[in-house]
Amino acid sequence: MIAEISWERTGAWLAAISVVAVLSLLWRPNAAYRTAEHALLGLATGFLVSVTWFEFLLPKWWIPLTESWREGVLPGAIGGMAALTLGLCWYGVYFRKTEWLMRLVLGIVVGASAGQAIRNQFTQQMPVLVSTFRSPVVIEEGQVLAWPSITNTLFLLAVVTVLLYFFFTFQQDSPRWRMARAVGRFWLMVGFGAYFGNTIMTRLAVLIERVWFVVDEFIRGFFR
Repeated sequence: MIAEISWERTGAWLAAISVVAVLSLLWRPNAAYRTAEHALLGLATGFLVSVTWFEFLLPKWWIPLTESWREGVLPGAIGGMAALTLGLCWYGVYFRKTEWLMRLVLGIVVGASAGQAIRNQFTQQMPVLVSTFRSPVVIEEGQVLAWPSITNTLFLLAVVTVLLYFFFTFQQDSPRWRMARAVGRFWLMVGFGAYFGNTIMTRLAVLIERVWFVVDEFIRGFFR
């Protein structure tokens, strides 16, 4: 029996068709994939514009600016107009004569972001990093715990050798330096491999969920 048509079921079918259209790129570039891609970009752009205005610009810029202007609060109005001016400077990139305005605003944003990131590194990340360092030998009740001691030693060895791998202040021609750099390179490859494997597992989990969505909502749902 073919399922009855409803708005909810139609939306699920359109979503399933879009998933199949996107996955069709694995076969070769085609019109279905390009249609789904353009639809996604258009919807994402419209959604982003709406969220930017209603969630950020309207409550945090336009309403405070108009209220400050109406109540005669000069600092608030000046701040709002300054934010508008800086925001408009971004569009100077589209004109050769005003491109320098975009670079000026970009420098301000990059400088402020870098300063805030450095502060956060020292105030938030560094205490967490320092707290992870432990004594290589773990002793409890007068006995050495083998496995925690091994893991702490490996952690310390990995940190030191990786730092030495990126240490280029002077020549490192001695066999000890080369050995340390080789060990550091090994730990880097282990870290990159674990990160890559985790990324692949995440992508596969998303793919499995989308394939099951197509099978359950589109193929089976068509006959419900």
